[in-house]
Amino acid sequence: MATVSIAALRLIWLSSKLHEGVPVTMKLKEVSRVQLLSEAYSLYVRQRPQGSAQVFSLDYADKLKIYDTSGSVKSSTNWSSKVRCIAVGDVEGEGDDALVGGIANRVVVVDRVGKPIWKIELESDVVGCDARDVDGDDAAEIAVALENKRIILWNDDKTALFSRVMDNPVADIWLEEMTGSPELEVVVADRKGNLVILTAAGYEIRRMKLGNDLRVFAVLSFGSRKLFVTGENSNALKVWDIDGSETGSIELSGKPRALATGSLGGISDMAYLVVSTDDKKLSFWQIQDTDKPSRQEKVTLQQMESTRTTIYKRAIKCGNCGAPALPEAKRCGSCGAILEISAEYKIEEFVKECIDSVMSRHERIKLKDLDRILRRTLPKPVPYNLRMNLQTMIETGDIDGYIEGNTFVRAQETELRKEDLPTTEAVENIPDVLMSLLKGEQRFEIDVLESRTGVPRKVLRHTLMILLGEGLVEGYFSGDEFVLNQKQDAQEFVRRLESELTELSS
Repeated sequence: MATVSIAALRLIWLSSKLHEGVPVTMKLKEVSRVQLLSEAYSLYVRQRPQGSAQVFSLDYADKLKIYDTSGSVKSSTNWSSKVRCIAVGDVEGEGDDALVGGIANRVVVVDRVGKPIWKIELESDVVGCDARDVDGDDAAEIAVALENKRIILWNDDKTALFSRVMDNPVADIWLEEMTGSPELEVVVADRKGNLVILTAAGYEIRRMKLGNDLRVFAVLSFGSRKLFVTGENSNALKVWDIDGSETGSIELSGKPRALATGSLGGISDMAYLVVSTDDKKLSFWQIQDTDKPSRQEKVTLQQMESTRTTIYKRAIKCGNCGAPALPEAKRCGSCGAILEISAEYKIEEFVKECIDSVMSRHERIKLKDLDRILRRTLPKPVPYNLRMNLQTMIETGDIDGYIEGNTFVRAQETELRKEDLPTTEAVENIPDVLMSLLKGEQRFEIDVLESRTGVPRKVLRHTLMILLGEGLVEGYFSGDEFVLNQKQDAQEFVRRLESELTELSS
């Protein structure tokens, strides 16, 4: 086992270029330096909701070690050095941590005793990974970066939320709150020093340049203030602010091989950094940020938040030619038409409507299962944090229920009013009218279907959400339209809708 030598605590003031005449300053204290028998090549900090944080370390001696933030070894387990990267998170949303690793071209998730949870084989080797709860359903999403420059973000059920090919080979990938929104963003650093911040739907918010030959990367979080730490092929780390300005450096005993950062629970201006160097040392630093965001940093954060809001409001198809379009683009790549901004989408209203429909079938439902239903039901990718949305709606009385651990519990049964229920005659009109509307279109307006059949609009939306949530039909809402997915058979869709409405009206 490696011996631990506690270095004398050092207080270092970093200062660099001026922002509005005020120097950017940080206080760094090296808490300990651990001498290793073999180089540590992957580090990960697990921030636990309760209790102190843990530092996970993989080394070339085939050991997985867990340290506390002061550098003391808490456990050491035999582990394969073929695992390229490691992340730790509650992937199943049940309160138990799982280990996420990249092994050659596979992403493997195992529990703490090594029992497999799931595995995904890919077309290229894994170079980086992270695992955090992006959307507030208590289950960690998994982000990976591949050697062929592709990045993927998976939901806990192995559904790919997005996949994107970057411009350059990726150095590392992080899941982090960057814009003040409740949903986390995906932060990608490449080998050429470029940093790209993406939404959880894969849309680009911002990019900046952080050096030229990036080897290691980390995000430092001080409440609303974010800093970046990078390492190149030298015995130092560089620190950057959110607008891409270098603010200082940290001298090391060797070249950096891996980085990990975390926050000191409940203290917004304190964080820590763990760095492995090629001289087989592991250093633990405590960092205090004594500065406030500069005017330029505030402007940058505002621009990022505005960009994020805008791209989620842009159509994902060109209104002129119908071609798929990235919302971050201003013009269609196929016909050049300007992508219009749609009316602001009221995610809270849609989530409430969906939950009301779902809870007509369930007395209680786990947050991760409710999240999966929402993802099938939402008309297009939208930002949300499920737990926060639910808590807000409970407090305002929009929904009647409560959160119990990782489960939402209905306080009273959700029912449609008797006067809203469709008549048998109205339901019998559904097949002919709907097939006529779908002919050659694969879409229909809900208001038109209501006027031609007599089935109330509220009932139609309620029933469609149930069918979507249970995976019985495939499609999505687009305003007042319902659009069938291309692989959804129209006749089967009509049959299921009629059957569901018949059961409802009986």
